[in-house]
Amino acid sequence: MLRIVSILISVIVWTQTLGQTASWIDVSGKVIDADSLTPIASVFIYVPDQQAGGVSNTGAISNENGFFSIRIKTTDTLVFSAVNYRSKFYLLPDSLKKGRPFIEIPMVFRTIELREVVVKGHLNPAAVRRYLDNLNRKRKADHPPNIHRNKPQSEPITTPAGRKHTVSLGTSTKPEGGAALEGVLTGLANIFNKRAQQQKRIAAYLEARQKREAQAAYKDFIDSKFNEQVVAEATGLTGVRLDEFLRYCNLTDEFIYSATEYELIEAIFSRYYRFIKLGIRN
Repeated sequence: MLRIVSILISVIVWTQTLGQTASWIDVSGKVIDADSLTPIASVFIYVPDQQAGGVSNTGAISNENGFFSIRIKTTDTLVFSAVNYRSKFYLLPDSLKKGRPFIEIPMVFRTIELREVVVKGHLNPAAVRRYLDNLNRKRKADHPPNIHRNKPQSEPITTPAGRKHTVSLGTSTKPEGGAALEGVLTGLANIFNKRAQQQKRIAAYLEARQKREAQAAYKDFIDSKFNEQVVAEATGLTGVRLDEFLRYCNLTDEFIYSATEYELIEAIFSRYYRFIKLGIRN
């Protein structure tokens, strides 16, 4: 009889203990910077899903003053995740498993190293054209054109009457010499046309190069604000689930470029909650 009573008592005590370990509790608190003790906004607080290896449906976000409130089981482990901070794991001690405990969570700042971005300055096409025009004017001033330079050799020509007179090769037999002058002017015009075409090619090359460098700098900036590491630290996802969420979280480059850090994290969390709620599997 005594043995039966002791067994019943043991069962009752075990049941009460089991009920206590599985009870729910409302936890509130504040997240602060470990160094400056200032509040940290947009911290993602969640309970990890032990079976799926990701995040459970229990979660909260700290407000602009660092305060948060979340309902969890007394046996749950809380994870605090924020951009530029090391993730923090917290398990309620037995002394705080009753009532409505208030906790203060310090987080350590973490510097994220980004790949180097090289920005080069170049003259714009208009400045290049002005520079080349000034250079051409200087060359003209130093070396004025001379139509008598490199005068061609002459040779005698016999006329039907037997008289001989001399004319320049490559010129007209007319005494005015207008064709020779016209040929010199045509040659100069061709030279300046080639220079103008060269200037246009240089300007087009510099413009295309500036465009390529601007596009590369834009892409590097987008990648520095939104990448796999940032999303993993914000959501706690890893592996396949992280890849699935990155495909689901299709933020546009325009939004990422113009959004503040708070707006970006808010957008990630908003899509993350829908992702978890819908149980999306790609």
